[in-house]
Amino acid sequence: MALVPAGPDDPRAAPARAERRVRALLLTIAVGLVAVALATNLPVVSQGEFWGDSATYYGMAWSLARDLDVRYDAGDLERVRKEYPAGPQGLFAKRASGGLTFDVEGGFPWVRRVRPDEGRLYFAKAVAYPLVAAPLVALLGTRGLLVANALALAVALWLGYGVLRRRGTGPWPSFVVVLSLFLGTVTPLYLFWPTPELFGLAIVTGGLAAWFSGRPLLSAVLFGLAGYVKWPNLLMAAPLGFEPIVAGWRKAGRRGLVSGVRESVRRGGVLVLTVVALFGSNMALTGQWNYQGGERKIFYDRFPYDEHGTTFATSGSWMTTDQLGPLVGESDEGGTSERTGPARARVEIWESLAWNLGYFWVGRFGGVLGYFGAAMVALLLFLLAGPRSREGALALVAVGLSAFAYLWIIPDNWYGGGGTVGNRYFLNVLPAFLFVVPRRREAWVAVGGGVLAAVFLPGVLLSPVHHSRRPGAHATTRPFKLLPAELTMLNDLSVFTERWRKKQPFGFVGNPQRHADADAYNLYFLDDGTFGKETYAGRSGFWLRAGSRAEVVVRAFDLAPVDRIVLRITGGPLGDIVSVRRGWSSERVSVGPGQTRQVELPVGRGLRYYDTFLHVLHLRSRRGAPLADGREVGAFIEIRLEMGPPFASPPAP
Repeated sequence: MALVPAGPDDPRAAPARAERRVRALLLTIAVGLVAVALATNLPVVSQGEFWGDSATYYGMAWSLARDLDVRYDAGDLERVRKEYPAGPQGLFAKRASGGLTFDVEGGFPWVRRVRPDEGRLYFAKAVAYPLVAAPLVALLGTRGLLVANALALAVALWLGYGVLRRRGTGPWPSFVVVLSLFLGTVTPLYLFWPTPELFGLAIVTGGLAAWFSGRPLLSAVLFGLAGYVKWPNLLMAAPLGFEPIVAGWRKAGRRGLVSGVRESVRRGGVLVLTVVALFGSNMALTGQWNYQGGERKIFYDRFPYDEHGTTFATSGSWMTTDQLGPLVGESDEGGTSERTGPARARVEIWESLAWNLGYFWVGRFGGVLGYFGAAMVALLLFLLAGPRSREGALALVAVGLSAFAYLWIIPDNWYGGGGTVGNRYFLNVLPAFLFVVPRRREAWVAVGGGVLAAVFLPGVLLSPVHHSRRPGAHATTRPFKLLPAELTMLNDLSVFTERWRKKQPFGFVGNPQRHADADAYNLYFLDDGTFGKETYAGRSGFWLRAGSRAEVVVRAFDLAPVDRIVLRITGGPLGDIVSVRRGWSSERVSVGPGQTRQVELPVGRGLRYYDTFLHVLHLRSRRGAPLADGREVGAFIEIRLEMGPPFASPPAP
């Protein structure tokens, strides 16, 4: 019997029209993203600044486009400086040998191994993203990197929409949910980052979409690629591996379990082969499997092959990751350097993990609540209201495993480094929330995510380049100040890219810290409620900004426990009323012009951080007047630590 086309009154017509309109809108959005990328002259709008890891990926993409290699040499440095005169600030490079290189003079097969005496340098990041972007860079220049990002985001939107439709969600609900997750979060900011964040988002979305559409081997290959870019992405393949085991057990008991395990092993084998092949490409290119291992450094201001004759040995800071653990960079002195960070006490690792489990979701600089609100709403609805699905539960297993990997392996940098906005690693986790959205709750996710985006992200999304250049600026204002700062990552919080805020010494802090005075400390200024460290009437402290709130972190050394924090408060030109709080202890004092009063706050142990202890002070000024330099100030604050009995000996690391 011939099929009769649906007429305008046929009940099949409305869904078909909605499907066509939604797909047309998705195509329009994709075109718009590419248009924005083409219209953006990144070196100009960034004022010649790199951010995050973009210097390395920029250099790699151009090297592949022009030289067909990932070797770093003088030509690469000259090429970067044509658009970025300050050079590749934040360049990751490594010294290696043993890789393969073309040698037309050596005869067939015109390939030979690189010798150690050649001292070759290579860009030290994963090659996948710049390799994909290189043809666009060759065609469009630097704009090609942003076009690659735009296409990756468009692919993620298209695939995410397809996932929701296969789950049985209607066209319009699927559309608003995918927009809420991928455009109503901090994600669009990364369109302007020539780094693999959006590339990873697209690959993980593709892996999950292939799994859910019954293409497990394609899914395994895609997850292998995602794992090569960032290894915790391998854990996002949890649904791919666990689903046949769960389905087999439910369908046929023990017999089904055996067949499910066999299928999981088959899928896992393809994933492992993909990863081995991709890391094997590192071996072929550079002579080493691990692009983050070996003799690897990060460079600022001085670069190998520059006009001053700088070499790899005489510049840069070590950033070697040959084993699992926190990344720590240390400056070169005399051509030698320690390549691993200080050991952390086991109790500190567990304590950091406990705090990070909360910070991961509600932290000020990297928490899901402020930067990925739609995902947070979806999670709460899934857990508290339902309906819950098997694919949603498997997706949450992937989220949990990936999150735990970041928190355990890099407890002091689990959100992507001091120059990031939000948790850039979470972009690789975000696609899993397509399965977490409960059916018939799509409107709640869209509305809830929209409200959170309107509260937290309007400034960030309206000025993405500005906030990429100043990644901590948004977190110095409300509503972000209502969220807890991630003290477990203190030195790497984005606000401290402004150096005056970070690690300001009071007293002799020593180097290394074991040689510090017992009552010495460092201060960290988390917001704009102060003007930073300065001297007034011969005393070191800081001015409160008139009428403002301030949050200051005191980092005390562990040579003796802090018994009390004593604040000496001196009124400014008009005096001030100052509130001071530490934990549950608080005081409020009034001081006239030039008048001084003292406040003492009892102190607990504080949060352990690299064998130091952190104490957060909240201060508030209520009045003020201008100084001679025009600054409106309230009161001048000096801090003194009163110590308890010293430890008999330093705690064991």
